[in-house]
Amino acid sequence: MSGNESCKDIRKYLWDTRHDLTLHPLPIAILSTIYGLIVVIGCTGNLLVVTSVMKFKTLQSVRNMFIVSLSVSDLFVAIFSGSVTPISAFYKVWLFGAGLCRFLPLLQGTALTFSTLTLTAIAIDRFILICHPTKDPIRKEHALKMIIFNSVIAVSLTVPLCYQQELVRYGDYCGEFCSENWGADTYLRRVYGLSVLVIQFIFPLFIISICYVSISYKLRHGVFVRGSQKELMSEARRQLTQRRLRTNRMLIVMTVTFILSWLPSVLFNLLRDFSALPGIIAEQDYLYGIICHCISMTSTVVNPVLYGYCNEHFRAAFVALKEDAKAACGIRRGNPACAQLLSNHFESTTRRSVTTVPSSL
Repeated sequence: MSGNESCKDIRKYLWDTRHDLTLHPLPIAILSTIYGLIVVIGCTGNLLVVTSVMKFKTLQSVRNMFIVSLSVSDLFVAIFSGSVTPISAFYKVWLFGAGLCRFLPLLQGTALTFSTLTLTAIAIDRFILICHPTKDPIRKEHALKMIIFNSVIAVSLTVPLCYQQELVRYGDYCGEFCSENWGADTYLRRVYGLSVLVIQFIFPLFIISICYVSISYKLRHGVFVRGSQKELMSEARRQLTQRRLRTNRMLIVMTVTFILSWLPSVLFNLLRDFSALPGIIAEQDYLYGIICHCISMTSTVVNPVLYGYCNEHFRAAFVALKEDAKAACGIRRGNPACAQLLSNHFESTTRRSVTTVPSSL
């Protein structure tokens, strides 16, 4: 080729031969809007979570250390994957250089593995706390070591994929493409894909299921709420049990929504590795691929919404941060009585965390 004017447009080719719907203005507009909302809400929500835990001591529990690590991971995914992936899906050619071509799959794979391992750590922490209360709970220094360990495992598992990414040119088509290149060895790619699926998804979710089933049974049928003993419970113990039930429900919902958001993308990639995509999906693989990715991206939004809706501590922290932001911007604070009520809430929360309800719950 003598120059770009003599090369072919891959987008025109895909439209003419496959009527690729990711080139149609309507799907582009709809998906771009959804991605934009996900990035804005995901970044804002996860920043609120991280800032709340850093600012308010009552939120600095072992469980919330894990939640902060999840939010940091989601923040990076929302920023990079939420912007680069849809642009690449719509333009087809890669616009971001060789470095990001390798980094983005590493980030996405690491984030998914890290999230499942962290959800597993949260479930194990709850299991020890509720089902084996006489055992030493996970302490903050142990939680930090677990977070570092999860990070190392997640990166190590994804690094092989990073090395298979490269910028390539296809025939006489214009531009470069970020492609996963395993050569002719499809067997190795499939073995790697299945191994990642087991370590990244199946095994952690198996452990999580066992933990939460055991916790639910303990809370509903164990010594805390057993039949005729229920009326003999002290008020403090009753509140503790109800609080644990609410927290358990929130964590279960968080785990289930995470599974549902990532499952389409995981299944899509697995079927594609084995060349087993149904014909109707294979014909529009760009469209279904970006839809699956968009669904998985909702996981970066769901968690902060859940914390704000289900957890009174996070909800109060978000309100406090909002008032601080207003003050920093020179906006007059609202009703002083409301501010005093918020202050009293945090004081009472701190007292409860010391006396009746541990902050780790």
